[in-house]
Amino acid sequence: MERTDDLSNGLTTAEDSDVLLTAHLKYPLADLLRFYLPLAATSVLMMVTHSVVSGAIARTMYPTIALAAYSVSYSVGQVFESPCYAMQRICLTFTTGKKTFRKAAQVTLIILGALVFLQSLVTWTPLSRYVFMNLLGVSDEVYHVALVSLKVLILWPISSALRSIFQTPIVVKKQTHFMTINMLIRVLLMFVAAAVLPTIWPNGPVGASILMLGLSTEAVLAFVVSKRFIPPLEDEDPNEPIIGHAEILRFALPLVFASVVQTLGRPIIAAALSRTVNPDVSLAGYQVALSYSFIFTALTYNIYHLVIIFVKGKASFKQAKRFSSALGIVGLVCLLLSSLPFIGNWVFGTMIGAPLDTLPETLKTLAFVSFMPLMACFAEFYGGMLIMKRHTSWVTVAKCANVVITAALAMAGARLFPGMGGAIGTLAMAAGSGAEALTCYIMFNRFPECRVYAS
Repeated sequence: MERTDDLSNGLTTAEDSDVLLTAHLKYPLADLLRFYLPLAATSVLMMVTHSVVSGAIARTMYPTIALAAYSVSYSVGQVFESPCYAMQRICLTFTTGKKTFRKAAQVTLIILGALVFLQSLVTWTPLSRYVFMNLLGVSDEVYHVALVSLKVLILWPISSALRSIFQTPIVVKKQTHFMTINMLIRVLLMFVAAAVLPTIWPNGPVGASILMLGLSTEAVLAFVVSKRFIPPLEDEDPNEPIIGHAEILRFALPLVFASVVQTLGRPIIAAALSRTVNPDVSLAGYQVALSYSFIFTALTYNIYHLVIIFVKGKASFKQAKRFSSALGIVGLVCLLLSSLPFIGNWVFGTMIGAPLDTLPETLKTLAFVSFMPLMACFAEFYGGMLIMKRHTSWVTVAKCANVVITAALAMAGARLFPGMGGAIGTLAMAAGSGAEALTCYIMFNRFPECRVYAS
């Protein structure tokens, strides 16, 4: 066995000692699969619902306008909803028992209140016209449809935050299959709504309504299931100091900011695509392709859960890294195959029912986004390691690098190659994810408490 003093490189903390003591700890592959496959299935099913929404919008009275409007309203709404994904990371990182879970939940609710207030300002004030028409550059027709959708999406951060809070004890207790069951119920409900709403409400905010119906249902189910696992959470060690709200908030704010920064990429892309040769078709094709690509990129969304639950030493670190890489490769291959015309025309034309005039744009756009899963898996893995070691500010730096590269390429592409259409957006997104992954990797290797896992 290797000497721990050679591995430590001067590290002396109790946590670092634990890493060395568990250097050779590995888990059976069955344990990783039993834990992660339900999470992956949950994320994939969640992304499937976005394609369900796109398919429902495609059956409305004016599908191209409706798809473009939903794309831009989704982009704006996501700016306020995205921190809710950070909320689960906050809760999961600090939950060591009942008291810490409650404190983490309280901090997330404070953040939620601020998000709802800010979204309300954009939605119900003249700021809405400025955001949609001046910043994003959409037409007046698209603006009016998008504003109605954004009013429905006010429920988005509320439902996402509550879901993130109540899923935490389920993950801590490794009972992730309950999350899959909840998601299945959500998907079935959204399928029913997608079949009914376009026929009875062809000019209404069909996409936003279906999304909120499903997400609100899932949040309620998470609350019901969590009541089973909150009591079994262990009481904290009385000899250990309880982390205060201020410390949790200091940890949380960089993650919240990082989440917001990341979502700025989509409105910027929407603004760029609005200035292409055929903006409505570009936006519609981009939305359909992106919704579908998220199904496979979603395989990487829960890598942080894998990191914090299973990475205890060098062997488990390498094991989790290989597992994460395999997920990224699977997503890449599936998207490349779907971009082939003989497969893509059937998927998007027959199964999803996208408008025929958007199919060529969708396939072209999809080909460029196929590298997203692989880039995302490395960004999530190394970003997860940084979060676990509470270097959240550097995760924000990585997200900023992502957005800067995405924005620069999107705006430059729309100006120099306007005929590329929606492919400009997905190419920019893939490059941005690569920049984020590289930044996280560089920062991971900068800190000794991180390097000890890979030494």
